[in-house]
Amino acid sequence: MKKIKYLLSAIPAALFATSAQADISVSGSATAAYTDAGGNTSATYGGGVSFAMSTTTDGGVTISASSAIANDSDSVGSGGAASGVTALTFGFSGGSITIGGDVGTPDGVGKVGELVAYADDNQVAKDNVVGLTEDEGDGISLSTTVGDMSITAVYVYDGGGAGNIDGATNTAQGASLSMAVGGGTLTLAHASEERGSTSNNEFGASYVMSAAGGTISLGFTGTEGDTATKEGEAVSLAYSTSLGGADVAIGYTGHDANTKTANQTDITISSSLGGGASIFGEYTNVSGDIASNSSTKDASVLALGTSISF
Repeated sequence: MKKIKYLLSAIPAALFATSAQADISVSGSATAAYTDAGGNTSATYGGGVSFAMSTTTDGGVTISASSAIANDSDSVGSGGAASGVTALTFGFSGGSITIGGDVGTPDGVGKVGELVAYADDNQVAKDNVVGLTEDEGDGISLSTTVGDMSITAVYVYDGGGAGNIDGATNTAQGASLSMAVGGGTLTLAHASEERGSTSNNEFGASYVMSAAGGTISLGFTGTEGDTATKEGEAVSLAYSTSLGGADVAIGYTGHDANTKTANQTDITISSSLGGGASIFGEYTNVSGDIASNSSTKDASVLALGTSISF
Protein backbone atom coordinates (compact mmCIF):
# COMPACT_ATOMS: atom_id res chain seq x y z
CA MET A 1 0.00 0.00 0.00
CA LYS A 2 2.87 2.39 0.78
CA LYS A 3 4.29 1.94 -2.73
CA ILE A 4 0.88 2.74 -4.24
CA LYS A 5 0.53 5.79 -2.01
CA TYR A 6 3.96 7.09 -2.93
CA LEU A 7 3.25 6.55 -6.63
CA LEU A 8 -0.05 8.39 -6.52
CA SER A 9 1.51 11.22 -4.54
CA ALA A 10 4.16 11.55 -7.24
CA ILE A 11 1.66 11.87 -10.11
CA PRO A 12 0.41 15.39 -9.35
CA ALA A 13 3.96 16.51 -8.54
CA ALA A 14 5.15 15.34 -11.95
CA LEU A 15 2.22 16.74 -13.92
CA PHE A 16 1.76 20.03 -12.07
CA ALA A 17 5.18 20.83 -10.75
CA THR A 18 4.67 24.58 -10.93
CA SER A 19 1.16 24.72 -9.45
CA ALA A 20 -0.64 23.65 -6.30
CA GLN A 21 -0.62 19.90 -5.70
CA ALA A 22 -3.58 17.75 -4.78
CA ASP A 23 -3.31 15.27 -1.93
CA ILE A 24 -4.28 11.70 -2.82
CA SER A 25 -4.29 8.84 -0.33
CA VAL A 26 -5.20 5.19 -0.69
CA SER A 27 -6.41 2.75 1.95
CA GLY A 28 -7.70 -0.79 1.84
CA SER A 29 -9.73 -3.12 4.00
CA ALA A 30 -10.95 -6.71 3.95
CA THR A 31 -13.23 -8.85 6.11
CA ALA A 32 -14.29 -12.47 6.31
CA ALA A 33 -17.01 -13.74 8.63
CA TYR A 34 -18.87 -16.93 9.49
CA THR A 35 -22.48 -16.63 10.68
CA ASP A 36 -24.72 -19.21 12.31
CA ALA A 37 -28.48 -18.60 12.47
CA GLY A 38 -30.02 -21.56 14.25
CA GLY A 39 -27.85 -24.04 12.34
CA ASN A 40 -28.03 -22.25 8.99
CA THR A 41 -24.42 -21.24 8.40
CA SER A 42 -23.21 -18.66 5.91
CA ALA A 43 -20.02 -16.90 4.88
CA THR A 44 -19.65 -13.20 4.27
CA TYR A 45 -16.51 -11.68 2.82
CA GLY A 46 -15.48 -8.54 1.07
CA GLY A 47 -13.51 -5.33 1.29
CA GLY A 48 -12.13 -2.79 -1.07
CA VAL A 49 -9.79 0.04 -1.91
CA SER A 50 -10.69 3.63 -1.06
CA PHE A 51 -9.26 6.76 -2.63
CA ALA A 52 -9.37 10.10 -0.78
CA MET A 53 -8.49 13.28 -2.66
CA SER A 54 -8.23 16.90 -1.58
CA THR A 55 -6.89 20.23 -2.67
CA THR A 56 -6.89 23.78 -1.33
CA THR A 57 -7.79 26.89 -3.32
CA ASP A 58 -5.84 30.14 -3.18
CA GLY A 59 -8.59 31.46 -0.93
CA GLY A 60 -8.03 28.71 1.64
CA VAL A 61 -11.07 26.57 0.80
CA THR A 62 -10.38 22.84 1.05
CA ILE A 63 -12.15 20.70 -1.54
CA SER A 64 -12.25 16.94 -0.96
CA ALA A 65 -13.81 13.88 -2.56
CA SER A 66 -13.55 10.11 -2.44
CA SER A 67 -14.17 7.04 -4.57
CA ALA A 68 -13.84 3.31 -4.06
CA ILE A 69 -13.63 -0.16 -5.52
CA ALA A 70 -15.50 -2.38 -3.09
CA ASN A 71 -17.19 -5.69 -2.43
CA ASP A 72 -20.04 -5.64 0.10
CA SER A 73 -18.57 -7.11 3.28
CA ASP A 74 -21.46 -7.28 5.74
CA SER A 75 -24.20 -9.20 3.96
CA VAL A 76 -24.57 -12.75 2.70
CA GLY A 77 -25.29 -11.52 -0.81
CA SER A 78 -21.88 -9.93 -1.38
CA GLY A 79 -21.51 -7.95 -4.58
CA GLY A 80 -18.67 -5.95 -6.06
CA ALA A 81 -18.98 -2.38 -7.25
CA ALA A 82 -16.84 0.56 -8.29
CA SER A 83 -17.92 4.11 -7.53
CA GLY A 84 -16.55 7.33 -8.90
CA VAL A 85 -16.74 10.65 -7.13
CA THR A 86 -20.37 11.12 -6.05
CA ALA A 87 -19.99 14.07 -3.66
CA LEU A 88 -17.79 17.10 -3.02
CA THR A 89 -17.01 18.62 0.37
CA PHE A 90 -15.96 22.26 0.68
CA GLY A 91 -14.19 23.06 3.94
CA PHE A 92 -14.10 26.56 5.37
CA SER A 93 -12.70 28.03 8.57
CA GLY A 94 -16.17 27.90 10.13
CA GLY A 95 -17.34 24.52 8.89
CA SER A 96 -18.02 22.53 5.72
CA ILE A 97 -20.60 21.96 3.00
CA THR A 98 -21.12 18.62 1.23
CA ILE A 99 -23.21 18.29 -1.91
CA GLY A 100 -23.85 15.21 -4.01
CA GLY A 101 -24.99 11.63 -3.50
CA ASP A 102 -25.24 9.44 -0.39
CA VAL A 103 -26.00 12.43 1.83
CA GLY A 104 -27.77 11.13 4.94
CA THR A 105 -30.05 12.63 7.56
CA PRO A 106 -29.13 12.30 11.27
CA ASP A 107 -31.64 9.56 12.02
CA GLY A 108 -30.85 6.62 14.28
CA VAL A 109 -28.92 8.75 16.78
CA GLY A 110 -30.74 7.21 19.73
CA LYS A 111 -30.20 3.55 18.79
CA VAL A 112 -26.89 3.29 20.64
CA GLY A 113 -27.43 -0.35 21.63
CA GLU A 114 -27.56 -1.73 18.08
CA LEU A 115 -23.95 -2.90 17.83
CA VAL A 116 -23.60 -5.84 15.45
CA ALA A 117 -22.56 -5.50 11.82
CA TYR A 118 -22.53 -9.15 10.73
CA ALA A 119 -24.59 -11.19 13.20
CA ASP A 120 -27.89 -9.69 12.04
CA ASP A 121 -27.56 -11.53 8.73
CA ASN A 122 -30.33 -14.14 8.52
CA GLN A 123 -32.00 -12.85 11.67
CA VAL A 124 -35.80 -12.84 11.80
CA ALA A 125 -37.45 -9.43 11.48
CA LYS A 126 -39.18 -7.49 14.21
CA ASP A 127 -42.88 -6.90 13.49
CA ASN A 128 -42.68 -3.14 14.07
CA VAL A 129 -39.58 -0.97 14.30
CA VAL A 130 -39.29 2.68 15.30
CA GLY A 131 -37.45 4.84 12.73
CA LEU A 132 -37.50 6.34 9.26
CA THR A 133 -37.34 4.67 5.85
CA GLU A 134 -35.85 7.40 3.62
CA ASP A 135 -32.63 8.64 5.18
CA GLU A 136 -30.18 9.30 2.35
CA GLY A 137 -29.87 10.25 -1.29
CA ASP A 138 -28.81 13.24 -3.37
CA GLY A 139 -28.65 16.34 -1.21
CA ILE A 140 -26.66 18.91 0.70
CA SER A 141 -25.21 18.89 4.21
CA LEU A 142 -23.84 21.79 6.26
CA SER A 143 -21.71 21.38 9.40
CA THR A 144 -20.30 24.00 11.74
CA THR A 145 -19.30 24.64 15.34
CA VAL A 146 -20.54 27.31 17.72
CA GLY A 147 -18.50 27.39 20.90
CA ASP A 148 -18.43 23.78 22.12
CA MET A 149 -21.47 22.80 20.06
CA SER A 150 -21.31 20.89 16.76
CA ILE A 151 -24.27 21.54 14.46
CA THR A 152 -25.27 19.74 11.25
CA ALA A 153 -28.18 20.45 8.90
CA VAL A 154 -29.13 18.15 5.98
CA TYR A 155 -31.55 18.32 3.08
CA VAL A 156 -32.00 15.28 0.82
CA TYR A 157 -33.72 16.63 -2.29
CA ASP A 158 -33.92 13.27 -4.07
CA GLY A 159 -34.04 10.05 -2.09
CA GLY A 160 -34.07 8.11 -5.34
CA GLY A 161 -30.60 9.34 -6.24
CA ALA A 162 -31.65 10.77 -9.62
CA GLY A 163 -30.52 14.34 -8.93
CA ASN A 164 -34.03 15.80 -9.16
CA ILE A 165 -33.84 18.99 -7.09
CA ASP A 166 -37.39 20.32 -7.41
CA GLY A 167 -39.62 17.38 -8.31
CA ALA A 168 -38.48 14.23 -6.51
CA THR A 169 -41.10 11.98 -4.90
CA ASN A 170 -38.92 11.05 -1.92
CA THR A 171 -37.22 13.76 0.14
CA ALA A 172 -35.84 14.08 3.67
CA GLN A 173 -34.31 16.67 5.98
CA GLY A 174 -32.86 16.89 9.45
CA ALA A 175 -30.55 18.59 11.92
CA SER A 176 -28.40 17.53 14.85
CA LEU A 177 -26.59 19.23 17.73
CA SER A 178 -23.85 17.77 19.91
CA MET A 179 -22.35 19.40 23.00
CA ALA A 180 -20.53 18.60 26.21
CA VAL A 181 -22.85 18.21 29.20
CA GLY A 182 -21.48 17.21 32.58
CA GLY A 183 -18.85 14.57 32.01
CA GLY A 184 -20.28 13.34 28.72
CA THR A 185 -21.57 14.30 25.28
CA LEU A 186 -25.24 14.98 24.55
CA THR A 187 -26.53 14.67 20.98
CA LEU A 188 -30.02 15.76 19.89
CA ALA A 189 -31.34 15.14 16.38
CA HIS A 190 -34.52 15.53 14.37
CA ALA A 191 -35.19 14.06 10.93
CA SER A 192 -38.23 13.83 8.69
CA GLU A 193 -39.12 12.11 5.43
CA GLU A 194 -41.67 12.59 2.66
CA ARG A 195 -42.28 9.52 0.53
CA GLY A 196 -44.97 10.58 -1.91
CA SER A 197 -47.99 11.33 0.26
CA THR A 198 -46.48 9.64 3.33
CA SER A 199 -44.66 11.72 5.95
CA ASN A 200 -42.87 10.65 9.14
CA ASN A 201 -40.78 12.42 11.79
CA GLU A 202 -38.10 11.11 14.12
CA PHE A 203 -36.54 12.62 17.24
CA GLY A 204 -33.41 11.03 18.64
CA ALA A 205 -31.20 11.70 21.63
CA SER A 206 -28.07 10.09 23.02
CA TYR A 207 -25.78 10.69 25.97
CA VAL A 208 -22.31 9.13 26.12
CA MET A 209 -20.09 9.25 29.19
CA SER A 210 -17.14 7.48 30.78
CA ALA A 211 -18.09 5.39 33.82
CA ALA A 212 -17.37 2.08 35.56
CA GLY A 213 -14.08 1.59 33.75
CA GLY A 214 -15.64 1.95 30.32
CA THR A 215 -18.16 3.94 28.29
CA ILE A 216 -21.90 4.07 28.91
CA SER A 217 -24.28 5.20 26.13
CA LEU A 218 -27.98 6.00 26.65
CA GLY A 219 -30.41 6.65 23.80
CA PHE A 220 -34.02 7.43 22.96
CA THR A 221 -35.87 7.44 19.62
CA GLY A 222 -39.42 8.59 18.97
CA THR A 223 -41.24 8.36 15.62
CA GLU A 224 -44.62 9.75 14.59
CA GLY A 225 -46.37 10.17 11.26
CA ASP A 226 -48.36 8.35 8.61
CA THR A 227 -46.71 4.93 8.88
CA ALA A 228 -48.51 3.24 11.78
CA THR A 229 -46.01 0.39 12.14
CA LYS A 230 -43.22 2.90 12.87
CA GLU A 231 -45.07 5.12 15.35
CA GLY A 232 -43.75 4.73 18.87
CA GLU A 233 -40.64 4.90 21.01
CA ALA A 234 -37.40 2.98 21.44
CA VAL A 235 -35.01 3.07 24.38
CA SER A 236 -31.43 1.95 23.96
CA LEU A 237 -28.30 1.57 26.04
CA ALA A 238 -24.80 0.19 25.67
CA TYR A 239 -21.70 -0.40 27.75
CA SER A 240 -18.21 -0.93 26.31
CA THR A 241 -14.88 -1.62 27.99
CA SER A 242 -11.55 -3.40 27.55
CA LEU A 243 -10.87 -6.80 29.10
CA GLY A 244 -7.51 -8.50 28.79
CA GLY A 245 -6.63 -6.56 25.66
CA ALA A 246 -10.00 -7.20 23.98
CA ASP A 247 -12.72 -4.62 23.34
CA VAL A 248 -16.07 -5.84 24.68
CA ALA A 249 -19.50 -4.23 24.35
CA ILE A 250 -23.08 -5.14 25.21
CA GLY A 251 -26.14 -3.28 23.96
CA TYR A 252 -29.91 -3.37 24.34
CA THR A 253 -32.69 -1.73 22.33
CA GLY A 254 -36.40 -2.03 23.11
CA HIS A 255 -39.00 -1.02 20.51
CA ASP A 256 -42.62 -0.17 21.35
CA ALA A 257 -44.32 0.66 18.04
CA ASN A 258 -48.07 0.60 17.38
CA THR A 259 -48.90 -1.73 20.33
CA LYS A 260 -46.15 -4.22 19.41
CA THR A 261 -42.92 -4.58 21.35
CA ALA A 262 -39.60 -6.15 20.44
CA ASN A 263 -36.26 -6.38 22.23
CA GLN A 264 -32.77 -6.72 20.78
CA THR A 265 -29.63 -7.61 22.73
CA ASP A 266 -26.20 -7.41 21.09
CA ILE A 267 -22.78 -8.50 22.31
CA THR A 268 -19.52 -7.78 20.48
CA ILE A 269 -15.88 -8.60 21.19
CA SER A 270 -12.78 -7.81 19.15
CA SER A 271 -9.06 -8.20 19.65
CA SER A 272 -6.20 -6.69 17.68
CA LEU A 273 -3.59 -8.99 16.15
CA GLY A 274 -1.31 -6.14 15.12
CA GLY A 275 -0.50 -4.92 11.66
CA GLY A 276 -4.05 -3.67 11.13
CA ALA A 277 -5.57 -7.14 11.60
CA SER A 278 -8.12 -8.14 14.23
CA ILE A 279 -10.51 -10.96 15.06
CA PHE A 280 -14.08 -10.43 16.24
CA GLY A 281 -17.14 -12.18 17.53
CA GLU A 282 -20.77 -10.99 17.58
CA TYR A 283 -23.99 -12.33 19.06
CA THR A 284 -27.49 -10.91 18.70
CA ASN A 285 -30.91 -12.01 19.91
CA VAL A 286 -34.37 -10.57 19.29
CA SER A 287 -37.54 -11.39 21.21
CA GLY A 288 -41.11 -10.20 21.56
CA ASP A 289 -43.27 -9.49 18.53
CA ILE A 290 -41.02 -10.94 15.85
CA ALA A 291 -41.28 -13.25 12.85
CA SER A 292 -41.09 -17.00 13.41
CA ASN A 293 -37.86 -18.93 13.05
CA SER A 294 -37.37 -20.78 9.78
CA SER A 295 -34.85 -23.07 8.15
CA THR A 296 -32.82 -20.04 7.06
CA LYS A 297 -33.49 -17.43 9.76
CA ASP A 298 -33.39 -17.42 13.55
CA ALA A 299 -33.94 -15.05 16.48
CA SER A 300 -30.36 -15.68 17.66
CA VAL A 301 -27.37 -15.30 15.36
CA LEU A 302 -23.64 -15.74 16.01
CA ALA A 303 -20.84 -14.31 13.85
CA LEU A 304 -17.08 -14.91 13.98
CA GLY A 305 -14.58 -13.28 11.68
CA THR A 306 -11.52 -11.25 10.96
CA SER A 307 -10.98 -7.76 9.60
CA ILE A 308 -7.85 -6.20 8.13
CA SER A 309 -6.95 -2.59 7.40
CA PHE A 310 -4.14 -2.06 4.89
